[in-house]
Amino acid sequence: MRDTPTGKSDNKDQVERRRTPDERRRSLRSEAELHLANQLNAVTAVTAPADKLLHELQVHQIELEMQNDELRRAHIALEESRDRYLDLFEFAPVGYLTLAATGLIAEVNFTAAELLGCERKKLLSRPFSRHIAPGWVDHFHLCIKQIIYHNVHKNCDMQIKRENGELRFVHLDALPIKTKDGTITVRITLTDITERKQAEEELRIAAKAFDVQEAMLVTDAHSTIVRVNKAFTRITGHSAEETIGKSASILKSGQHDNVFYQEIFNTITHDQYWQGEIWNLRKNGEVFPSLMNITAVNDAEGKISHYVGSFLDISVQKKAEKILLDARKHLERQVKKTVADLTLAKVEAEEVNTALKVMIKLRESESCDAKNLLILELKQEVMPFLQRLKSSSREPKQVRLLSALDANLQRLISSYGSASSLSSVYKTLTPKEIQVASMVREGVSTKAIAATLSLSPETISIHRKNIRAKLGLNSKSDNLRSYLITLHS
Repeated sequence: MRDTPTGKSDNKDQVERRRTPDERRRSLRSEAELHLANQLNAVTAVTAPADKLLHELQVHQIELEMQNDELRRAHIALEESRDRYLDLFEFAPVGYLTLAATGLIAEVNFTAAELLGCERKKLLSRPFSRHIAPGWVDHFHLCIKQIIYHNVHKNCDMQIKRENGELRFVHLDALPIKTKDGTITVRITLTDITERKQAEEELRIAAKAFDVQEAMLVTDAHSTIVRVNKAFTRITGHSAEETIGKSASILKSGQHDNVFYQEIFNTITHDQYWQGEIWNLRKNGEVFPSLMNITAVNDAEGKISHYVGSFLDISVQKKAEKILLDARKHLERQVKKTVADLTLAKVEAEEVNTALKVMIKLRESESCDAKNLLILELKQEVMPFLQRLKSSSREPKQVRLLSALDANLQRLISSYGSASSLSSVYKTLTPKEIQVASMVREGVSTKAIAATLSLSPETISIHRKNIRAKLGLNSKSDNLRSYLITLHS
């Protein structure tokens, strides 16, 4: 390739930028001294009058002073430029690091040190991989290997671990640099993107939450729809393309008046939120009930910038409520009818009970009259007849029989209708004791009773003792069979 004047000038400028301020100052001084020497040689070689030579020397002196001024100004400018460079390097909004081929930190600015949460002097000559978060170390080593061995520029996002253990996301931009001795270093810029990653995660979660089973729509402050989810399309039949840009009034069903919507607007303005049931309209013209929530979104100045609405189709719930309400009404009617029937049955039962009580009282009265008549007849007819038989009888056996008969009739008359009947006495006995008492009353012997009931004679004797104790026969002279026969009579 042939060098052009422009190319030479560009190369010269590049070389000039690579020199340090001291090198530039020494170069300018050398050029000035060389120029002065050439001028002196020229003056010496040319024979001229002394005044002309003095004049030329004064001119050259002035030129040297001007060049010295330029050198001083250049030196000051270079120092200012260096200070600016240091400020830009140290306090840049991104972190700068230089890694040796071994992965050790050779240079690091204050921003990078602050991002890593460690003092800069402690970072120097330390492996940068120590600050890579677990799970990202292999990725980092692979990236550095590709940069060094393939001399390529790489950038990626990864997590770093600060000195206190905190994890942060950074964007790493790495460039290979070849030094004068031929070794490769890697210059890295680190940009903290933790907040951006968190915002992306929040947006991802919000986007996932937006596409739920509940229909959602977002409008601007003028109720113009700016976004809807898939559930909105599924419930209303309106696609996102034909809905965005239209007014939310496309959902109005005509079932509510302007006062209803004005109350909703006033509630949102005051409380920033409204919830309630509302009738909405599908694309096919079908009106359906929905449970709706509307929330206001404010901008930085506190003014409402958007509205977020969500609603559920509660048609099934409404049908279920109607079925339950109808069932409840039917049940209430059945309960009322049942209560009326029970009331009527109660009245009829009370009337029947009253009639039964009257009949029982009449029967008791008739039974009492019959008993009285029977006792009267016994006293007036039978008892006098027995007395006549006893007085006319001459045989002792007949007299004893008539006397026993008379005594029994007297006891019957005295105890007729009283509670001391056999049945009332038997209530105090056990079932087995009742069987034994009945057989004793019939005159069955103890052995026969034991054989009949499959019990031992000793057990029958024990039962007889218990029966006597319960009947109050404490005296041995009281005959159990006679007492039972008397009660039965």
